Amino acid sequence: MFKIVAPTQALIKFLLLLQLRFSEPQQRHLTNFIEALLACDGTKTIAKLNRLILDATDQSALTDFFTYSTWDNDELHRLSQRALVGWVLGDDQLALVPEPLYIGIDDSGSKKPKTSLHFEVTDWHFDTTEGRGFGYGVVFVTVHLARGKRATPVALRLYLRANTVRRINRAREKNRRLPFKTKFEIVKQILQELAPLIPSEVPVYVLFDSWYASAKLIKLCRQWGWHVICALKHNRSFRTPRASDWRQLSQLARTIRNKDFKDVTVKSSDSSTRYWVSTLRGRLKGLKDEVSIIISKQHYKDKRPKFFLVTDLTLSAKEALSRYMRRWPVEVDHLYLKVRLGLGDFRLRSYEGIAKYFDLVGLALAYLYWRKVEEPKADLKTLSDVIALHRQDQQEAFLRSFGELVLKCGSVDNAIAKWYKQAA
Repeated sequence: MFKIVAPTQALIKFLLLLQLRFSEPQQRHLTNFIEALLACDGTKTIAKLNRLILDATDQSALTDFFTYSTWDNDELHRLSQRALVGWVLGDDQLALVPEPLYIGIDDSGSKKPKTSLHFEVTDWHFDTTEGRGFGYGVVFVTVHLARGKRATPVALRLYLRANTVRRINRAREKNRRLPFKTKFEIVKQILQELAPLIPSEVPVYVLFDSWYASAKLIKLCRQWGWHVICALKHNRSFRTPRASDWRQLSQLARTIRNKDFKDVTVKSSDSSTRYWVSTLRGRLKGLKDEVSIIISKQHYKDKRPKFFLVTDLTLSAKEALSRYMRRWPVEVDHLYLKVRLGLGDFRLRSYEGIAKYFDLVGLALAYLYWRKVEEPKADLKTLSDVIALHRQDQQEAFLRSFGELVLKCGSVDNAIAKWYKQAA
């Protein structure tokens, strides 16, 4: 296994873009952590990551960077968001028609063993993906920005159940107790942080699934002039202008004739899908403004259509569904966070340490998105290509350093002996 002898220039350039206010030791720990995170395969414990660094200090120093170091993750959120939003908005600035900015919102869970009882944040959470049961682990909320060719995650926040917060606070003094925040409150806080950073002339579309499609969140987005495209559950109440009573969407869908559905082909990055859609205009219960409701079927006999809400009445059904497809990168974020970046491999016990760990793993993912666009010499199509390129840079630095040591020592054997003594 090769050792990381020095930070790669691309990562240094990315961290300079963020302008984080870290001390020199903190900056070194941050850089080493992200470098090792991208170089390591398999389970990414802090002990394993620390062993990859050639001139690493004791493992406890890296652990203390998360648990006892004085850096403020709220300031990290503010500085990194300002830099990342500015970078995303910097794409296509000279265009006559401003490119829309898409804000994707979603949450996911990372599993931990049921015996993991010493982590403050782990608990049983309702799992909608596997049998609609409960799973043990942590849940986090992610917010993803995309505009043109540039995209990046800008927030990765832990969600704690009310029971989890009460359990943590029993062992804490009053001034250190955690407030309980619903997922809506977490998303509201993130959007309030992003709103001052987005110019009013930039059209914004907020995308989320039916689990976030509350009237409160839609109203919050509309108060900044942002449009919403989201999925809806079949039992939401809707009323057309000519109707006198509220009806569930599933009931309305059964009253629409097949000839009122039109076929629409929605293209994604590498494929296209055909849907049968019908559009209604009216009011959704809880909202004052008129909205469009898109009823989408996979075929004429589909008895379980999907429902989508669109606040931008100028969009056709095809345009709205194509824009809703821009929510998919949030799911890609979850895949890379949990599979390639070891988000659930933490061994830290306190909430504060785990929250900082999540923030820095999120920065590592943002770096991959940034380098995918900014790398001038390579045609990078996926984030896996970026990881492979980054590891190639690390290996080249390793071989170059060892070659220089061979020239200095005069023989390969002497260089190997000195290298392993240094590595130990």
